[in-house]
Amino acid sequence: MNNRSLIFLSMFLAVIAVLFNMSAKKQPADDEAKMFEFMNQPLQWRGKPAPDFTIDCLNNEKFIFSEHVGKKVVILNFFATWCNPCKEEMHELVRFYEMHRKDPVVFIGINANESENAVSSFIRDFSITYPVAIDKKNRLQKLFSVRSFPTTIFIGADGVVHIYEVGQIKNADIAFDEPLKTGMETIKAGAGITKEGFLVKLEAEKKKNATETTPRANEESTEPSITGRAKTIVEKMRCPCGCSHTVMDCTCSTAKDIKEQLKKRDISSMTDADLIKSLNQEFCMK
Repeated sequence: MNNRSLIFLSMFLAVIAVLFNMSAKKQPADDEAKMFEFMNQPLQWRGKPAPDFTIDCLNNEKFIFSEHVGKKVVILNFFATWCNPCKEEMHELVRFYEMHRKDPVVFIGINANESENAVSSFIRDFSITYPVAIDKKNRLQKLFSVRSFPTTIFIGADGVVHIYEVGQIKNADIAFDEPLKTGMETIKAGAGITKEGFLVKLEAEKKKNATETTPRANEESTEPSITGRAKTIVEKMRCPCGCSHTVMDCTCSTAKDIKEQLKKRDISSMTDADLIKSLNQEFCMK
C-alpha cells in the first residue's frame, strides 16, 4: 500500500472515530434544558413592555423610567466589577454614550449590588461618563430576569424591549443601529408613547401574564437541599450574581442554579479551587 493510500485510510478512520464519538456523547437532558432556557431568555423579553422602575444613581440623580418613557430611548447595561467581559466592553460603551450625549438617549450602568467604593474605583479606572447605579438587593436584576453579566437592554420610544443582549457588546453602533434610528425618529416626530399610555400597556401585560400562569396550590419550595462536599463549595464560594453573599446564603436564581448543578454533577475529580473557577466561568457570561 503506497503512502497516499495510507493517508486516505487514516483520514477515513479519523472521520469514523469522530462521528462515533459525537453519537455516543449525548448531552444530559438538564444541560439541554438549561441551554434552551438561556438561549430563549432574550426572546421572552423582546417586544414586551419594560417594567416600570426607579433607581438612584451615584451622581445623586433619581431615575424614574415612566417619567422618561416615550421621550427618550433607555439603555441599561448590567455589569459587575469582577466580570472580565464587562471590563472589555466598557470603553466601547463610553464611546457610544459620548457620541449620543446630545441625543434623546439615556444610558445607565446597573451594578450588581457591590460596594460603593468598588464601583467608584471601577468608574475611575474605565473613565465611565454615563450615570451608574448600584442595584441594591439585585432588585432590577430580578425584575429584568438578568442571570449573566454583562447583559444590555434597549428600550424604545414605545416603552418596549427591543434588544436583550447577553454578553459583551463589541460594536455598539451595529448592535443598537436599527432600534436607535427608529426610536429617535419617533421621538423627533412627537410620536413616542405617553406615560399614561405606557402604564395602560404595562397593566394589560400584567393581566395577560396573570391569566397565562396558573399557580399551583400548596407549591413546595424548589430550593435544592445540598450536602457533603457540594455544601462545602457553596459555603466558601461567592455568588457570581455580584452580591456579598456566598452561594449558600444567596437567594438569587444564579445561586439556585449552581446548587442544582452541584447536586447532579460529578465533582470528585476536581479540586475546590478548580470547581469554583469552573462555576464562575459558566455563570459569568463570556
